[in-house]
Amino acid sequence: MDTPPIAERVPGYLRTYVPVLWGSVVAVVLRGLLPHLPGDVGTALGDWLSSEAMLALVTTATIAAWYALWRWAEPRVPDWLTRLVLGSAQTPVYGGHHRAAASAGYTSVAAKARHRA
Repeated sequence: MDTPPIAERVPGYLRTYVPVLWGSVVAVVLRGLLPHLPGDVGTALGDWLSSEAMLALVTTATIAAWYALWRWAEPRVPDWLTRLVLGSAQTPVYGGHHRAAASAGYTSVAAKARHRA
């Protein structure tokens, strides 16, 4: 199987790494907010997140939630916002049957929604 040109791979890379960046930023901000939470909530969460493994798990969950939220919101927001939060408004093209589907006229749900708007 031929490797697709870089222009076809870039949206996939962007839509992977930009949500990771955003999810990591959100996790760091949340960790910074811990001391400002009321009562012992901040202390309890801080103790819970002091483990590197737990922090990695929370960061991973944050990244997954970020991506899922914006994939859901993608057809409802302008392309510029999709680019900001997901890295690209273009649906990635992958080799194999994905490429065949794209050449057969398949259009993503997000692209159809943007086209109707």
